[in-house]
Amino acid sequence: MKQLWHLPSRFVSTTHSVGRALRRDVVGLTPVQIRVVLDGLSRLHPGPFDVHFEYVKMGEIQVGCIRKKEGKPKGGVFLVHGGGFAFGSARTHRALASHLVRLTDMEVWIPEYRLAPECPFPAGLDDLQEIYSRFENCFSSRFIAGDSAGGNMAVACLQRLLTSGAKRVHGLLLMSPWVDLRPSSDSNRQDAHHWSPFDRLDMLEYATHYLGDQLPSIPEASPIMGSFSNFPSTYIEASKEEFLFPDSLAIKKSMLDAGVDVTWREEPAALHAWQLFPDLLPEAKRSLSSMALFVVQQSQKNDQ
Repeated sequence: MKQLWHLPSRFVSTTHSVGRALRRDVVGLTPVQIRVVLDGLSRLHPGPFDVHFEYVKMGEIQVGCIRKKEGKPKGGVFLVHGGGFAFGSARTHRALASHLVRLTDMEVWIPEYRLAPECPFPAGLDDLQEIYSRFENCFSSRFIAGDSAGGNMAVACLQRLLTSGAKRVHGLLLMSPWVDLRPSSDSNRQDAHHWSPFDRLDMLEYATHYLGDQLPSIPEASPIMGSFSNFPSTYIEASKEEFLFPDSLAIKKSMLDAGVDVTWREEPAALHAWQLFPDLLPEAKRSLSSMALFVVQQSQKNDQ
């Protein structure tokens, strides 16, 4: 088996197994408690300080906006943060966004949509659509991005936009997207949890928090079930060793079958959400460079 971060595979697997047991069975952390912990830890990793970060209140929704301190941005990236639909924020994704700003000269918006279980589906998706209606009028080059559960919501939001007469989206970026919430999904059946901080039980729990009384087969909840007609060029990346790798493969296939121009990239051995730590992990640096190249190339096509 491969080594991850130069650590023995048995150590990585055992660490995750113990972590899951402590979180679920010993401490019994709730989604709200995990939310507080992650937001607190994220303050220790804000990313580079040569970009401007601020919170802007748009209606009832808070949006983290990151841009270069000088000059006009060349476009905008609408970044939907992941976190199992229950946690995550602009702060947890600030480092990723800041590096993307530096590499692309874009401005990044990170909406802090309503979270489950307090506000189940489709509350968060409705929030994203509301903020995107403001976002699309601010930039001539427009991109949507999302990781994990945020990838789910990014795809579902784009599917909505394509049926509502929204302005053109010039590119979609997906990082290990969780696009199939059905218990029978490929990811749940494979249950590749040896290198993962979560397993099938976690996925079923957080899908239930998000869905409320809705069925997981609804296309807006499991956008793999929806249409990919007229989708823009899409960048997808995932790690071969992570739980959601089958979801990434599935949406890649569905998009290719629909004629979408797909740029596919995979890491051989990286932990889920590695992209959030570009100051620390070489695999995250590689990812940010690849994503930035995709954004710049698609933006240049728009300018021609």
